[in-house]
Amino acid sequence: MDFSAITPELIAKYDRPGPRYTSYPTAPQFSTSFTAQDYRKALSLAAQRENEPLSLYVHVPFCEARCTYCGCNIVISPHRGPEEAYLDAVTAELELLAQALGKRRALSQMHWGGGTPTYLTPSQCARLFEAVAQRFTFLPSAEVALEVDPCVTTFEHLRVLRSLGFNRISMGLQDTNPQVQQAVRRIQSLELTKAMVDKARELGFSSVNIDLMYGLPYQTPESFAITAQQVVEELSPDRVAIFSYAHVPWIKPHQKALEAMPLPRGFAKFAIFAAAAQVFLQAGYRFIGMDHFAKPNDELSRALDSGTLHRNFMGYTVLPASDLIGVGLTSIGDVAGAYVQNEKILARYQRTVKGGEFAVERGIWRSAEDELRGAVIRKLICTFSLPFSWVRERFSVDPEVTFARELSELSPFVEDGLLQISSWGITVLPQGRVFIRNICMPFDTYLRRETGKPIYSRTV
Repeated sequence: MDFSAITPELIAKYDRPGPRYTSYPTAPQFSTSFTAQDYRKALSLAAQRENEPLSLYVHVPFCEARCTYCGCNIVISPHRGPEEAYLDAVTAELELLAQALGKRRALSQMHWGGGTPTYLTPSQCARLFEAVAQRFTFLPSAEVALEVDPCVTTFEHLRVLRSLGFNRISMGLQDTNPQVQQAVRRIQSLELTKAMVDKARELGFSSVNIDLMYGLPYQTPESFAITAQQVVEELSPDRVAIFSYAHVPWIKPHQKALEAMPLPRGFAKFAIFAAAAQVFLQAGYRFIGMDHFAKPNDELSRALDSGTLHRNFMGYTVLPASDLIGVGLTSIGDVAGAYVQNEKILARYQRTVKGGEFAVERGIWRSAEDELRGAVIRKLICTFSLPFSWVRERFSVDPEVTFARELSELSPFVEDGLLQISSWGITVLPQGRVFIRNICMPFDTYLRRETGKPIYSRTV
């Protein structure tokens, strides 16, 4: 992969707002007409596949302070206390789920995200884990993962989490440059992060991942390359995610604070990503896609080669389950042909689940057309190809007829040397991987209907 082949003209042409496609339809299409009754129907359908494992996502929304780049759904609580009531509510929701799912209780994957899961004390982490383990069973090969902030995580956290069965851990770092850290209000020394990484490996976590972010104030290609080199030499993570800073102040007003600083945009922003990406490639990492890099022996690399890579609300994964259950405030699930998102207001979420009902805020039942287009988008974003025979065999449609308009809209990508279209199907060329979100967008019929203010971050 030669990122130097990406020109300013290509970035100017394709850098525009677009979805990240962790789902299709994407979250803005979810409707409040989807209710708890709909969710119960979906869970009833999912319960019928009792021999299939589930994926479980648990959202822990609390943070001690807000980083200015943050785009997550969080609750700022510098003083401890609110999390106890929240754990009571999550336990109540888990019980509702266990009852609704009947005998279907096996988990192939669990992920805790946030917020900051290690905002919880080690004993509270154990309490949450036990609330899950009392109602569900982990398969021996299950991936049990969580995100942590090294600034609030202790060695005791790591010891307890590993003893519970967590085997993968992702640590947010963003950037090692002190000026950048000061700008985004996330002060985190490399020494602190290294101590956490070393301890996690000592305790036996099978995979340690690092999250970086590009597009932040004061970043340059040179400075971010230094960050990447430090990550390679000092941390040597199994996987690296280099996330694009999503500047959406119309959704996250606190991000407006960054507008008084020099925010890189367009090709200047891409050049920052490319500089770091080149460091990881030279160190032997594989470019998995979009923003992920992995060592050649990592499961993501093997899944990319075998064509078994999958993508869902938790990002790229190798252990797809037919249903993903979301637990906690704002969490999103993918259950039996429906997407469902929980309530965003903490008090309302807690009151509803403690009252014995699912705290559904919105969702959507997917149509047959949604399933077709969602499968095509996932195929492209995970394998960088779309064999027409695969579409015919799976959906009994002629893709060259069904997607005639979409294939025509992809012609600029062909002309720019980013992909090939033949009688075999679509092949995304190496440089085209940078624009995979754009390549998927013609297949998204909902984008054609959207008007008004932007709702998505930019694609590059």
